[in-house]
Amino acid sequence: MITSSETPTRSRQSGGAWGGFADRILRVRELGLVVVLLLICTIVTARAPRFLDGPNLEQVALSATLVCIVALGQALVIIARQIDLSVGAIVAMSAFVTASWLEGRPDGGILTAFLIGCGVGAALGTGNALLVAVARIPAVVATLGTLAIYRGAAIVIARGRQISATVLPESYQEVAQLHIAGVPLLVWLALLLTLFFSWMARYTRLGRNLYALGSSPQSARVAGISETRGIAFVFILSGLLCGFVGVLWGARFGTVDAVIARGLNLEVISAVVVGGVSIFGGSGSVYGAALGAVIFAVLQNGVQLLRINQFWLDAVVGMAILGTVVFYMLLARRVERAEREWRRLATLGRTGLRVAADR
Repeated sequence: MITSSETPTRSRQSGGAWGGFADRILRVRELGLVVVLLLICTIVTARAPRFLDGPNLEQVALSATLVCIVALGQALVIIARQIDLSVGAIVAMSAFVTASWLEGRPDGGILTAFLIGCGVGAALGTGNALLVAVARIPAVVATLGTLAIYRGAAIVIARGRQISATVLPESYQEVAQLHIAGVPLLVWLALLLTLFFSWMARYTRLGRNLYALGSSPQSARVAGISETRGIAFVFILSGLLCGFVGVLWGARFGTVDAVIARGLNLEVISAVVVGGVSIFGGSGSVYGAALGAVIFAVLQNGVQLLRINQFWLDAVVGMAILGTVVFYMLLARRVERAEREWRRLATLGRTGLRVAADR
């Protein structure tokens, strides 16, 4: 766990008037995401009324859940000023190992299967943590390498084999079919995890320390926050959540091989960035990332219902990512200038008081 001799404060809290302005923008961005989501739903419904059919909405929700859970871990990684490009490979490895175990042990417990999948994910996440937090290899380089290593290892282990639903126990597949109060269990799991990690990030010392690491690693170290432990924590947690999703993936789709989740990296990072988490670290919210995952699930479903070329969805996603990054770059520069001006005025004010006292 991350330890600190004092509770850190976010760097944006010291930015005077403009810092408060930026903070207000960051607080209302999730409301903006909700407005965007409702606008997209309205447009799609106007063109394709069957969008609001119960079975279709359930499919949209299920499509969002897996991306959402992985995005929760990725959001914390990016908040801590890191990035994990290996999430898709970790999901694939965890899913295949779990499915292989269930294939050989049809009477094996589902709880044990989840423990195996989460254990594999946490172990691979620990590998990332050692490379980034201990060996000090830049996260983008380290996880790009482990992406290839983990994916290659999964392919070697699978040897081209595909595990289908016919050889998996029915109790495993029922996990994705179970409903509570008319809502799929997978949706409840994603919602509960979103609430928990949102609370952790906002109201616990651990969460505040992650924001401090992302805002200014140097200041965080001065405050007594362990950068190594913080970085290790987010990568291990990301791996654990990927392992959990790997188990759910097999239950959801019924077929598992070594090449599943190939595009998951881009989907997750897109959801996190468009959801308001600054790619530069230290800013954003976990539930914003979850909203980003829901928005992309709705967009994908809308593209299918309206029979629009997939290229346009990819183009919109790309423009949304670029626009979000540029927005945060401009906002950060504006706040930085405001902070410098505020400090200059504060210094002049103190100097004026000393001169007046001398008189």
